[in-house]
Amino acid sequence: MRRDIQFHSEGSLIQGHLYLPEAIPQDSKLPCVILCHGFAGVKELLLPKFAQAFSEKGFTALTFDYRGFGASGGEKGRLVWREQVQDIRNAITFAGTLDEVDGAKIALWGTSYGGANVIEAASQDDRVKCLVVQISFGDGERVITGGQTPEQKEKLKAMLEKAWQREVAKGRPMMLPIEQILTDPQSKQFFKDNVQEFPCLDSKLSMLFIKHTLEYHPEDRLPQLHIPILILGAEKDETNPIAETHSLFSKANEPKRLHIIKGAGHYEVYKGTFFEEAFAEELGWLQKHL
Repeated sequence: MRRDIQFHSEGSLIQGHLYLPEAIPQDSKLPCVILCHGFAGVKELLLPKFAQAFSEKGFTALTFDYRGFGASGGEKGRLVWREQVQDIRNAITFAGTLDEVDGAKIALWGTSYGGANVIEAASQDDRVKCLVVQISFGDGERVITGGQTPEQKEKLKAMLEKAWQREVAKGRPMMLPIEQILTDPQSKQFFKDNVQEFPCLDSKLSMLFIKHTLEYHPEDRLPQLHIPILILGAEKDETNPIAETHSLFSKANEPKRLHIIKGAGHYEVYKGTFFEEAFAEELGWLQKHL
């Protein structure tokens, strides 16, 4: 069972979906999993299968569009992780107002860029009792520039400096089509396969998204977190290489668990046997710790 929900986040109206079990005992409150999507994603893409599956196992599951994306309000093309983290924290607050939700049992589930966001959110918010971090990264600079030469890094730095100056001095952000931002083959193919069904993917982002991501180091937050965390990676991930998963796990505190899906690429954990494997791990973790 799914119903539309909405809440406010720093002046933007956020649109979402709440997934519920078909039958809920009267006056009962259920644990809640808040699912946070990845780079430029929307709640209708990739998340519903996980959210529906969690609801069928007795959880409430909440999905939403970050400000500026999908059906939510806010400035289009603006992807700033600090703002998305605030959207997540406001989603936690909203979940606590729902009759069906036990506000003392809230978990964050984040995939790809959303995995980094849920680490950051949990480091700021002690209402989060459990984490699931799926195919994410620990250091944005390492992911973006890891394969670059020193000359390429300097060129990127200079280009971003000019974009920053233009936005500050003239109020005109330098925009790039999402398709041009994607660099790895798996992401390029995913975009090609889904842009017709989800035309919102065919949009532009401020170039400063790259600057913000270079400054994003969610793995540095892990030593201060002391809640259960499941870190799941895909062996053949070309978007967030498997080394990022191992780096996250190495910096996390107990209780923690690492699970690598053998043979899976970045976008394959959402379907078929790879989905079933990922979901079984995540369900077991949440049932144990939430």
